[in-house]
Formats: sequence, C-alpha cells, structure tokens
Amino acid sequence: MKHEIKSTKYNNDLLNQSHSRHPITLSLLPTDSQGLQMQRLGSGWSRTPQWCRSGGPSVSLAVVPPLALGYRRSLPTRDHLLLFDYQGTVFLLRNAATSSFRGHMTWRRAARHAVLCQNAKDFAVDPRSDNSFRQYIYVLVSRTNSGAEAVPPSWPGPPGSAPPLTPLRCDCVEVYQQDTSQRVFRMTFHPSLTFIQLSLTGSEVNRVLLLVTDTGKVYSLSVNETQLNTPRSYTVQLALKKISISLPHLPIAQVHSSYSSVLYLTGEGSVYLEVHSVGVYRQFIGTQQGYDPHNIHTPLPLSLPYKVVKCSLGLSHLCLLDDCGRVFMQGSNRYGQLGTGDKIDRGEPTEVVLSMTPVEVWCGLNHSLALLQGESGVKEVQGCGCGGGRRLPGCSKGSAVFIKLNIKVPRAARSLCASKDCLFLLCCHDIAEPPLFRCPPPVKEEEEEESEVARDERERLIWQLSQLRECESLRRKVDILRWAVQRHMTINPAHREFLVQALIAIRPVSDGPSGQS
Repeated sequence: MKHEIKSTKYNNDLLNQSHSRHPITLSLLPTDSQGLQMQRLGSGWSRTPQWCRSGGPSVSLAVVPPLALGYRRSLPTRDHLLLFDYQGTVFLLRNAATSSFRGHMTWRRAARHAVLCQNAKDFAVDPRSDNSFRQYIYVLVSRTNSGAEAVPPSWPGPPGSAPPLTPLRCDCVEVYQQDTSQRVFRMTFHPSLTFIQLSLTGSEVNRVLLLVTDTGKVYSLSVNETQLNTPRSYTVQLALKKISISLPHLPIAQVHSSYSSVLYLTGEGSVYLEVHSVGVYRQFIGTQQGYDPHNIHTPLPLSLPYKVVKCSLGLSHLCLLDDCGRVFMQGSNRYGQLGTGDKIDRGEPTEVVLSMTPVEVWCGLNHSLALLQGESGVKEVQGCGCGGGRRLPGCSKGSAVFIKLNIKVPRAARSLCASKDCLFLLCCHDIAEPPLFRCPPPVKEEEEEESEVARDERERLIWQLSQLRECESLRRKVDILRWAVQRHMTINPAHREFLVQALIAIRPVSDGPSGQS
C-alpha cells in the first residue's frame, strides 16, 4: 500500500484550518517527515558532550518527542540539543544517544526529552561555535499580559451592555539556564511591538539582542549575563538599529549574527554587513580603510547581481546563496574556508562553483559546509577549510576547495548545522514548499555577438604574442607589448593608460648588456 507523506508544515496548516470544524488530534499526523541525523566530529573525549559520547562514527535514527509537530530547526548547547517544531514548542533532548554493545552510537526515541517552552516564535544562543559559551537560551515567545486588557473591535451584544475585556498578548524574551532548564530572566515588550526573529551577538557582559518586527524593523537591547541570576527587576533600553533608521524603506527579512558582526538580508534580497571590530573588518573587507570606531553600526552593502535567498555568517567569513543557486563567499581565507582553491582573502563576494545544487550552506569558525543535491535527488555534504578536530570527516588535512565528506546523508535532509563535536542534519519530507531557486536567465544575442568579438581579439593577441617571442631585443619586446595594450586589448581606459605609461617608464634606452632579456 502506498502512503503519501505530507509535510509537517502542511499538516500544521491543516490542523489550524480545520480546528473549528473537525478537531484533529496530533496522534493522527504522520511523524515520518521529522528526523535528525548526527555524526560525531571531535576526537577528544573530555570535550565531547555527555549526550553524544561513544566510540566511533555515528548515524542516528529519528528522534520524535510525542508532542512534536515537525522540526523547523535544531541547535546544540553544552548539555542539550534544542529542537524547534512548527507548533512553536522548544524541546530539550538530553542523553539522546547511547552506545550499543558493538560500540556504535544509536538513538533512543524521545530519550529524556523535555519541553522547555511553548508558544515560541524563535530562540537563540551564543553565536560562537564553542558550545561551552552557550550558558543561556533566549526564547522569543508570545504571552498573555494579565495586567493589560483590550476591548474587542466589534461587540455584538445588546445595546448598553459592557463588552468583555480580553487580556492582551505581548511578546517576551525569556532567558533559560541551559543546564537546569530554569527560567532566570524575562523581558516583556509593549503590545504594539510584534517580533518574528531573535538573534544574539556580543560577549557575556554585553550581550546584544537583535529583534526583527513583523514590519521589517530591527531593534536591539543589551543585557549582562553575569547578572541574570541576581533576583532583581530593572528596565532595559530598546533602541532602533541604524539600518532601520538609515534605510527605512527596506524591510529586513532575516538577521544572521556572529560574535562581532551582523548580516542583514532584506525582503528584496539585498545584503548588508555590520562589523563591530577593526580586526574582523579587515578580514571581511580586506582593508582597514573605511572603518570608523565611533560609528561601528553603519551597514555596508554587499553587491550581487541577483536576489540572495540564504545566508550564513561565521566569525570572519560569510556565504551567500542567490536565487539562481549560485554560492558566493567573502572574508578570511587563511585555511581555505572560502573554497576558492587558494588561501587569499576576499574583500567582496566571490562566486564559488560547486559540483551539485546547493540546499543549505553553513559557515563555522575556520571551515565551511554545504548540503548539496544531485539531479537524481541524492544528497551529500561537501566542505572546505581547516580539517583539524575532524571538522571535515575524511579530510583531516583540510582543503581549499569544496570536497565530498565522509558523511551519510539521507535524501530527506533539509538543513545542517555543526558544533566542535557533532554535525546535525535535519530531515523532512516536505512536498509543499516551492522551489528555492529559479533558472538562470538565458544568454542574450548581444552576449553571443560579444563572444565573437572576444574571439577575434584573442586571435590578434595570439599573433602579437608570437611576434613577441620571436623578437630578441628587450626594447622591441616592450614596444610590441605597448602596441598590443593600446590597439588589441579591451580593458578599462585608466588601466590601459597605466600599462602604457609603465611600459614607457621601463623601456630600455639601448640594447646594451643590461638591456638584454
């Protein structure tokens, strides 16, 4: 018998639409469309979290908490694995992996799972790749404010009767201690502000929360994590970010953050980078010129020819994915983490050609990962950069180009993330989502005509090169090269003038012994 597998997102919409007419219980919804795969990366036993210790490589089976309605996102902390479903529930999984008698890692279904928070919109932890920094879990949640009441917009009751007052719902940020799962702090916002995304940046003593509203505005506030356990009440200042002040006409759709930088993706697909450190600025841009320590929140536009649909931000490099399925990398390339084939930093987005269609990209501390899909639907994970600590399984020496890694990837894998110790693949059989990429635009006839001109130019340059090789006089060689630059090379006029003047400056006066090639 064939069973059509619907997406968990589809089932969630179906549940919401038919709740008032035909109640549907969660037990009737298929759980095939949710799963998690994990592979251990780190080789050090002492630094490996308790819930993923075992000897040897690991491939997990699906972990399905009974109340989960599909997995939207997963994120590891120091002692737990966080799972976020389509119902707005954040789950905590602890000791979900156990060692069998053969020494291989296996999953126990819903092993010691717990519900951290319900009615959540988003959650975030410390953006650094080291899980030991992830002491607190920040959850954006919608709660009922018992102290405020609202009158319904239309009251159908009899004339003169008083309408009932309903409690207002307010957005809050609740902070939980990850080892005890206890809430230690709560921030409540005005009912007029509705947020859809939460992101973190900065250090423990100056943790900056970035909040995106439903209208695309970005707000920020700062807290001191070292004082969260102190039982006291105080007011935090919520401020509008400079990108929403200087560019009010561009609604922000996504915010990606690192320890000292923020990446903004607008609804139109344009990208802006905000860097808070001069060292990180130099790694991203390639120079310190333009960095203003007194105005570090100024967004820098990153120009790309097409709309950007996905982003990933590491400590000193970033990856952009446009709507044609092309990958662009920028930033530090000390370990080859840009995948360009060399170790030269890039101060602007540089296209990197991959062997398959990208599904998801992820930037780590000094390496990059890409989840790719072939024409037949087979998927694989490729990586580049530093291979130390088994960051790149099967390539311990690292690589300056994206290469296939020794990772078992299911066909239903939709996204990936990693820590120093483990790599996680989130799986979902979702047939309801539209395609992420569009086909590249067709080549115009003008471009074909330009290719014929370029072909004729290349033939003339080949002839000039043959003349250059036959000539024995250095002075004559410089004259031939100058003629080729002036007559046969289609380059920027300023560049052409520079090359001509440079050749004139180095042209020898005579063909004496010092002038021979």
